[in-house]
Amino acid sequence: MGTFKVQIILILALFLNASCTTTNKKASNKVAGPVLSQQDAIKRSKKVSKVKYELNFNLSDKSKKFSGSSRIKFQLSDNSSPLRIDFHKGKIFTIIVNGKISKIDYNNSFISINEMDLLVGMNKVEIDFEKEFSTDGSGLYRFVDLEDKRVYTYSDLEPYDANKVFPCFDQPNLKATYKMQVLAPSDWSVITSVIPSKSLIHKNKTKTWFFPESALFSTYIWSLHAGPYHSFNDVGAKYPSRLFVRQSMKKYVNLKDWQTFTRQSFDFLDEYFGYPYPYKKYDQIIVPDFNAGAMENVAAVTFSERFISRGIKTEAQRRKLANVIFHEMAHMWFGNLVTMDWWNDLWLNESFATYIANLGLSRNTEFKSNALRDFNGTKQWAYWEDQLVTTHPIEANVPDTSQAFANFDGITYGKGAASLKQIHYFLGEKQFKEGLQIYFKRHANKNTKLVDFITALQDGSNRDLKKWQKLWLQTKGVNTISAKYTCSNNKIDSFQVEQSAPEHLNYLRPHSFKVALLNMSKNKLKVSKTFKVHLINKSKDISEIIGYNCPDIVYPNFEDHDYLMVNLDKRSIRNLELNINKISSPFLRQLLWSTLWNMVYYARYDYKKYTDLVIEKSLKVEQDDIVLGKTLDTIHGKYSTGPSIQFYASNDMTVSSDQFKALSSKVESAIWDRLSQSKPKSEVQKILFKSFLSAAHSKVGFEKLKSILSGKTIIKGIKIDQDKRWSIISKLSSYGIEEADKLVKDELKIDLSNSGKKMKIRNSAIRPIWKNKKHWLEELKKDKTEYSYAQIKSVIYSLFPRDQKDLRIKYSTSFFKDMDWVIKNKDSSFAATFTSLAPNDCSKKSQKSLLEFIHEHQGIKAKVLKKLKIIHQENKRCMKVLNLASSK
Repeated sequence: MGTFKVQIILILALFLNASCTTTNKKASNKVAGPVLSQQDAIKRSKKVSKVKYELNFNLSDKSKKFSGSSRIKFQLSDNSSPLRIDFHKGKIFTIIVNGKISKIDYNNSFISINEMDLLVGMNKVEIDFEKEFSTDGSGLYRFVDLEDKRVYTYSDLEPYDANKVFPCFDQPNLKATYKMQVLAPSDWSVITSVIPSKSLIHKNKTKTWFFPESALFSTYIWSLHAGPYHSFNDVGAKYPSRLFVRQSMKKYVNLKDWQTFTRQSFDFLDEYFGYPYPYKKYDQIIVPDFNAGAMENVAAVTFSERFISRGIKTEAQRRKLANVIFHEMAHMWFGNLVTMDWWNDLWLNESFATYIANLGLSRNTEFKSNALRDFNGTKQWAYWEDQLVTTHPIEANVPDTSQAFANFDGITYGKGAASLKQIHYFLGEKQFKEGLQIYFKRHANKNTKLVDFITALQDGSNRDLKKWQKLWLQTKGVNTISAKYTCSNNKIDSFQVEQSAPEHLNYLRPHSFKVALLNMSKNKLKVSKTFKVHLINKSKDISEIIGYNCPDIVYPNFEDHDYLMVNLDKRSIRNLELNINKISSPFLRQLLWSTLWNMVYYARYDYKKYTDLVIEKSLKVEQDDIVLGKTLDTIHGKYSTGPSIQFYASNDMTVSSDQFKALSSKVESAIWDRLSQSKPKSEVQKILFKSFLSAAHSKVGFEKLKSILSGKTIIKGIKIDQDKRWSIISKLSSYGIEEADKLVKDELKIDLSNSGKKMKIRNSAIRPIWKNKKHWLEELKKDKTEYSYAQIKSVIYSLFPRDQKDLRIKYSTSFFKDMDWVIKNKDSSFAATFTSLAPNDCSKKSQKSLLEFIHEHQGIKAKVLKKLKIIHQENKRCMKVLNLASSK
């Protein structure tokens, strides 16, 4: 996946389905919901093999249901017990086992096939069924375009949602082939892992597509996408390649970017993996209301429409698109060709796709100089996740499929990828590449465990990696590196690097990194010396640099090769405070700003001191767009719920209301001044405009936004497209600006799209009016709602923005009662999203209430409990930041 998928439906009530041929009996195999345990998966995989599916589907643009049949052929080694076939909440008409009608034993989560009907050897089970289309994005989802009323469908199945579409053995190590037949409206496209071999048009404006037998792969990467999608065919691609998008959105697709990045992915990955692209074609489908960023279905990858802009993309957005295209294509090898045996090795998919995507961008695109700078952002996510109470080893314990969702996180993606970058640097290019190529040749079309990958790397490098495996992949926590040195007569006379670890996670790991020494020269801080360090113990003396000039700054992770936190020495901090803007290398400047911000976040550096530093040394003078963007994010937050200077100041009891307003006005004014002077159409200008939208808080700022919206104020180089218009209106709505309601109504006359409807809902929820909040809170607790899950999520994320602190506090007493109701009555995905409404005002009261609730709800689903624990810890961390500031 391109970004983390977080969907699974947990149905607690079991009910009976009527059947046309026979009646479903009350199930004897009751379970709490659609969950498969690792133990059950192991038992099934020991006796089931050589699986083939023949699937028929009947899709209509008129119905909210679809019907079909699943014909499963498989080898069975043991028929002494019933056989489980996964199928979530469908209606079963008939089951035929080896030519004979079988009684239906079904509990809405799986079907039990009686052992008396099964044979040792080859078996065939035929199941006719009907299901409702998904309303939450998982399974087979149905979407109606409000602009032209066209209907689109697509599938999303990881990790355990294929059984929401058809009866199957839904586990990664029961790979199968798939032969399909699909009946649908004749003006639709039907897309899956293979090109149809033929089609048949019928008189009633329908058509049947016949798909030949596919390659061998797991159920979670099977797909079915159907609808009147517009298709772009890339005749210049290395392999047959198409791009699909709904008709009303095709005008916003930057086709050149999509096709260029896809071609570059083919070229890089084919060569680097030493194994040609393993499938016969490659389709990419851009779909609405998508829960994830993208999903690596075999040869039919889905992308969220969030990757389409109704205006000009920033370079950061273009790099993100290129990165996700590379990431999903890397999955065709990592995950699809070679698949983890069970979800505890999910990192074998995600970490590799994440790292290889960044490596590919740095080698084979226009973004060579910036790709690995973006990768540092992925590592920052990992550092954060690895210092939470919920952290886990890269190789995680996943007892069942519901726990798999909890592990779509910064460890699986970020830390795993950072570990790969570290071992790549340690082994060297040739050896690392050789290990990957051995891995694919040895395990193509198979399932693997961690030992298989480590063995391939060892064979490729002729090194023993067992210790590295244990310390990096099977432990949790992050090490911190410090440089300790002394100087005499401006010359280094001792130098040592040292690693440390938290007391409760006291693992010291082998590290390979570069140390950079910086000295001031001609009013610039330049790198005067670098040296590579292999650290296998707690500390190491570096004798070879004794006698060099005493450095003004020491940075122990130059070029960001290692996964570690950096503890800067006092001399380096003092010189950074004076001259961080004079560091000549933008990447190094970025790394040092990140280090300082981490020190703020973990309460090792005063946020007030950092505030002055970032305003004077970055906001007002920084010319590099990446550095400027990242430091601006620390001022007002990258996301509305993220940590930021303004969030800390708004909760700091030592900061008066007038002082907070003065700080916010200073930030708003400084951003506007730079925006006004910035070069038209430059990346810096785009970043500053977005930042001004985030930072605007005063009457003066709101008047500027209204003037921009009306066209009275024109910023040369910035086109106020539809997405920017809604961003401005939402900002005005969140502060209760009087004209906001009228602006929403007027905008809806222009924007008739589904996005327009979602923005209408969002603007209603975000208004700082308690009556609005109560209305939407009541809507969230309805059993059935007229709103889609995507719209409901938008409501939840909009209800209590950070600038509505008083309203969130007012709701905080009701949150726990509502959260308890949601846990009992809604699925775990909804409940996990609902946790974002929890108190988060950096107070002892919130911390105490959250902790009590967590202790009383230890048995709730892993993902929901994890979210609540993180929110509690973030409250605690914020208090430490404020305590440090007040102690100065």
